[in-house]
Amino acid sequence: MLNKLLKYDLKYMIKNMSVFYILSLFFAITTRILYSLDQTVIINIIGKISNGCFIAMLANIAINVMMRSWIRFRESVYKDESYLTHTLPVTKNNIYNSKFLQTLIFFIISFVFIIICLFITYYTKERWELLKLAIDKITTGLNMNAWLFVIGMLLVIFLEFFNVIQCGFLGIILGHRRNNGKIAFSVIIGFIAYLVSQSIVLLLVFVVGLFDSSIMGLFKNQMAMDTGALKTLIVLSSILYIFIILIMNILCKKILNKGVDIE
Repeated sequence: MLNKLLKYDLKYMIKNMSVFYILSLFFAITTRILYSLDQTVIINIIGKISNGCFIAMLANIAINVMMRSWIRFRESVYKDESYLTHTLPVTKNNIYNSKFLQTLIFFIISFVFIIICLFITYYTKERWELLKLAIDKITTGLNMNAWLFVIGMLLVIFLEFFNVIQCGFLGIILGHRRNNGKIAFSVIIGFIAYLVSQSIVLLLVFVVGLFDSSIMGLFKNQMAMDTGALKTLIVLSSILYIFIILIMNILCKKILNKGVDIE
């Protein structure tokens, strides 16, 4: 049954996100073509407009994958569609797991799609070499493998944004246990959950810093980051975000199992 729930959730996301993917790809290609032509005044203006639209579409992908995940969660668990959802022979855990997996899948798709579109729009051999040179300078100075550095930074960014989405889920669940002002309380609680999760990450990094002077140096010094400190920080941040996401997942399902007040 989880597979069937997930299928409907994915269909919803495809229907609502496909327009942004198509437009992003369209403007990525048009920007690429326009920038490859002789830069007359008109071509230059049209190219900048296309580039602006391209950047706007990428922002829309990032924003809408979060917003649509929250809207889908609210509609299928608390709004009109929830009457059907809660009559199905599924547990509250399966309902939440479906929304969690749907969000994870589309967040990964969106994340990869943004990177591909950026590559289509801006890639040239010269720019690629400049990017590699810039990364090599950073990683050589830090004595790190360039690919591990890039993957590590992208992973931290990915987990950070995914944590935001799940904080929104927790906010919706707790906000809809209120009698009035459910949306307002959902936003407030979700924001508070995000601040708490960030505070926990910062606090645990500080605790590790009590035993690792290179990490503690991040709180005391204004100088460049130590090589060991950056490696530790990337690994530690990734582990902490994964831990927080898993704990919040369990918490959301536990609260959801206490009952749902359908609007």
